[in-house]
Amino acid sequence: MEDSSAMNELAIRSITECGIGIKSMLRGRGAVVFFGVISCVFFALAKTATAQTPWENDPYRVNVWMSVSSSVGWDEMAEEAAHREVLQRIDASFGGVFNSRVQSSPDSLYGSILYRIDELSVEQVIAREMTLVVGKSDEAKAKFLELNPPPPPRELTEEEKLAREKMSKQQIQEIEDAAARAASLNSVRTFESALERIGDFHVLALPYAGIQRDIAPFLQTPTWQKFKDKLRSHAGNIEQLKTDLDKGNIIAALVNKSEYELIKGVCRKIPARLPWQPEALLRDFDKIYLTSIDRSGEFYRVRVKELDSVVRRIGPMRTLLVARRQDIATAVEHLVRSLFNPIVRIEETDNSTAVLRVRAASLITSDQHPAFIGLGDVLIPHIRRDDSSGNPTLVQTLPFTYIVATEKVDATSLFYGAIFTARRGALTAAKNRRTIRVGVKVPPASGTSDIRLTFRQSFYSNVKQPNVGVTGAEIYLRTPGHDDLVMLGRTDWRGVSTLGETKLPTIKYDIPSKSTNPSIAQAREMVLEPVPPPAYPAPPEPEQPEATAAGDSAPAKVEKPPKGEIQANLPLYLYYVKNGDTLLARLPIITGHVPVEEAQLPDDRKRLEAEAFLKGVQNEVLDIVVQRKILEARVKTRIEKKDLVEAEKNLEDLKRLKSYEKLFSEVEAIQRRALATETGQPNPSLVTKVENLVKSTRDMIQMWLQTTTVNDLEKKLEEAR
Repeated sequence: MEDSSAMNELAIRSITECGIGIKSMLRGRGAVVFFGVISCVFFALAKTATAQTPWENDPYRVNVWMSVSSSVGWDEMAEEAAHREVLQRIDASFGGVFNSRVQSSPDSLYGSILYRIDELSVEQVIAREMTLVVGKSDEAKAKFLELNPPPPPRELTEEEKLAREKMSKQQIQEIEDAAARAASLNSVRTFESALERIGDFHVLALPYAGIQRDIAPFLQTPTWQKFKDKLRSHAGNIEQLKTDLDKGNIIAALVNKSEYELIKGVCRKIPARLPWQPEALLRDFDKIYLTSIDRSGEFYRVRVKELDSVVRRIGPMRTLLVARRQDIATAVEHLVRSLFNPIVRIEETDNSTAVLRVRAASLITSDQHPAFIGLGDVLIPHIRRDDSSGNPTLVQTLPFTYIVATEKVDATSLFYGAIFTARRGALTAAKNRRTIRVGVKVPPASGTSDIRLTFRQSFYSNVKQPNVGVTGAEIYLRTPGHDDLVMLGRTDWRGVSTLGETKLPTIKYDIPSKSTNPSIAQAREMVLEPVPPPAYPAPPEPEQPEATAAGDSAPAKVEKPPKGEIQANLPLYLYYVKNGDTLLARLPIITGHVPVEEAQLPDDRKRLEAEAFLKGVQNEVLDIVVQRKILEARVKTRIEKKDLVEAEKNLEDLKRLKSYEKLFSEVEAIQRRALATETGQPNPSLVTKVENLVKSTRDMIQMWLQTTTVNDLEKKLEEAR
C-alpha cells in the first residue's frame, strides 16, 4: 500500500545512481553505451518492482499469535514444534496466498489472549502500546541542563564580532534565546534526540520485565542495544512515577498508552516506533490470528479471533474442542481457514458502481480457495485515513453499506460492484492520496435478524435524551433494484422488528458502461484480458400513446434504462422505514449477518405530533364542510316552505360550527408548540416539514371555509319575513 510517488522517486533515484556509469560509457562505442543504459534502466525498474508488489500478486502477510496455557503440558521445544506444524498446515491450506508466520503472543498481550480472548478488542490491543514521555516541569528541565550542560561559547572571529556590533539588543537577545532553547529539554522532540541526550528511561517493574524479553531479538542493532542499556526499572507505581517526573527526579519514562492519561499533566509524548510493540506489528501484517490454547475438562480448547490490521477490526471468536494434543495444530489451521475474510481494494466509485481489485487474486488456485471472491459475493466497505507517517487517524466502517460483485472486468482480479447504501456518495467523497478504501467479504449468513430503531440526539437540542426506541414505525421490504415494496409490519414498544427474509435475491444494478465516471465506464478497455459483459435484459417496449379527442397524443412515458441482473449470494434486501407520512431511512441489511442491526434515525417526534394534530384539523375541516352543506340546504328548504322558525334554528346551528378564524388559531397554536425553543433551537429540517404541513392545512381551510354562506342565508331569511 505504499504511495506510488515514493515508488517513482525510488526509480528516479536508482537511475540517478547509474548516471556516473552512463556518463563514462558514453566515451565508448555505441553498443557499449546502449547496453549500459539498458542495464541501468533495468536495475531501476527491478528496484521499483521490489518496493511495491502489484495488489493482485501481493500475498497476505499473516501472523498467528499463540498463547498456550501450562495446563496443555508443552515445554518450550514442544511449543516451537507446534508452531512449525501450524505453519506447515496453513501453508498447505493457503499456498502462495499467505506469507505466514507463527509465534508466541507478545508478552504484553500473552495473558489477555489466553484468558480474555472473548472480550479482547482492538482498542485493548493498542492500549498495551508503550509511549515515551519526558517531564515538562521546571525541575525536570533544570535536571536535564544539569546532566547536559551546554557547551561553553566559542570565541568569535573578527568578522562575527563586527557583525555582532551591528546588531540591535533585540537581535542579540533572540540569538541567545535560540541557543538556550536548543540546549533545553524542550528541544528533545524525536526518539533519536532522546536516545542521544537523555541518560535513563524509567519503566514500571512489570512492563520492564516484558521489554527485556521483547527487545532481545533486536539487540544486534546498535540503536536498540543502546536503548536497552538506558532502560531502568522503576520501583514505584504510576502515581510515584508521575511525582518523580514532576519533581525532576527522573527526566524520561516509558508508560502504557492507557496510563498516559493519568500523567499527561506533568509530561509530554515523544513519537517512538518500538518494533516489538503492537502498533508496529499491526503495520507489518495484514491479518493477525489471536489464538488461545488451554484445557476444558478432558478436552483441549482452541479459540481463535481474526484481527484485520488494515481496517483495525477484530472478528467473532470461534472455538474447537479436541481430544488429543496432536490435533491442536489441525484445529488452529481449521479455525484460521474458517475465520479468514478476503479483501478487495476499491479503486473507482460513483454513486452506484465500484471497480474492485481482489487481493492476491493471481495466487488463488481454485474457486474453493478461502481467498476466492466470485460473482454475487457481498462486501462491506471500510475507509481508513492515514497521517504522513502511515498511522491511521480514522478507521470507519460505513454503516448500512454493501457492495455486490456483479461483473468480471478481467480474467484475474478486477470486478464491477453494485453499491447499496443508506447514504449515497459516502465512498465517492472518501477518495484522496492518504485514504485507503477496501472491502471485506461478508461470510455466509444464517437465521434471522432484528432491526432496532432509536432516535438520534439532535445537534440543536440542549437536553440530553435517553436512547428512545422508535415505536410504531412501518417497515417495508424491497429487492435491490426492483420496484416491489412489501410492508412487513411495525416496530414494537422497544423500537424492534424482526427481519426474516432469507431467500437469495436477484438484484438489479446500473450497467457499469453507462457510468458518468470514465474510469468505470472504460475499465474493460484498459485491461489486457477483458471479460465481455453479460447479456443484459432487453429494455421494455415503449408504450404507444393513446389518441385524445382533439387528435393529440398523450405524453409518452419516460423509458427507464436497462439494468443488469445477478443473484446475490447472501439475503441482501432494502428496508424502508416510514413514520407517519415521512420516509425516515432506506437501509440495506443482510438477514442473519448480525443478530441485531441498530439504526439511529432523526428525532421527528415533534413533526409526527404536529402531523397528527394537523391531520385532525384537516379531517375536521371536511366534517365542517359536509355539515355546512347539509345545514345550508335545510335553511333554504325551510325558507321555501315558509317554516321560518325551523329555518332560524338551522341557521343558528350553522353559526355554531367552527369558523375560519377559529381553525386558523388552532393551526397557529399547533405550529408554536412544534417549534418551541425551550429545549433548544428546532432542527431546520423539522421547521421546514412543519411549515409545509401548516401551509397545506391553511390552504385547505381557505379553500373550503372562507365563504359568505352565513351572511347570504341571513339576508334570505330577513327577506322572507
